[in-house]
Amino acid sequence: MAEERQTNYTIAEGYELPSKGLIYDKPVAAHVDLRSMTARDEMKRLSPSTAHFKILADIIEGCMIEKPAIHVYDMALGDYEYLLHKLRVVTYGDEYKVGLTCPYCGEQITSSMHLDELEVREFDKEKFEELRTFTLPKSGHVVSIKFQTPRMLDEAEGKIREMKRKYKNADIQFDLLVLLEQVIDSVDGNKLDPSKAESFINKLPALDMTKIVNNLDALNACIGLDASFQVECPSCGGDVPATFRFGPEFFRPTNI
Repeated sequence: MAEERQTNYTIAEGYELPSKGLIYDKPVAAHVDLRSMTARDEMKRLSPSTAHFKILADIIEGCMIEKPAIHVYDMALGDYEYLLHKLRVVTYGDEYKVGLTCPYCGEQITSSMHLDELEVREFDKEKFEELRTFTLPKSGHVVSIKFQTPRMLDEAEGKIREMKRKYKNADIQFDLLVLLEQVIDSVDGNKLDPSKAESFINKLPALDMTKIVNNLDALNACIGLDASFQVECPSCGGDVPATFRFGPEFFRPTNI
């Protein structure tokens, strides 16, 4: 049960990072106290920017009673998304309206789920290390990868935009190239030289590339919230499986 207290007309609640702060290069406290958002925080969220994740990371950090040892912008996506969900909960409550289609009877469903009921995947060191360092199935290289952060997502978006402007007639998908350049940390125990990264990636067997992307997805998902949930169809009574999606109701709930 989250600790709750009233301070200067805002609510503050205590939570534990899914990573326990154990995956970073410096010690990070596992416990976090979050206050509710203010009108000014909401105005910051709505301000125009090409760095969407930075705005939200700054708002989360601004709502922390004590600042973390690293910026929220540099936290793993699992920790960042967990804090974003909890900031919504402490500000607006955990009820979240969703729209779904029942796969059994085809009924259009408008229902609610509860953000606090989403399962939390906590840090498992053995699993984390297995996903981060592994052998590529085709080339046999031993690769270490980095987990993604909000900063990396913003930087990737900016770099992809620039590359598309610069190379309008290119016949490759820049998204994948930039992703692999960002996340491959070392190959066979040696840091991947940024000047040689593109050449290394271009020559990767497709099987090896897919292994890296799959491990990255699993690494990002091994801590944080499990986005799956179920709602009951009011028409046929079936349990409808669903996956959480961010929507307008997240920061602008209509049930208040």
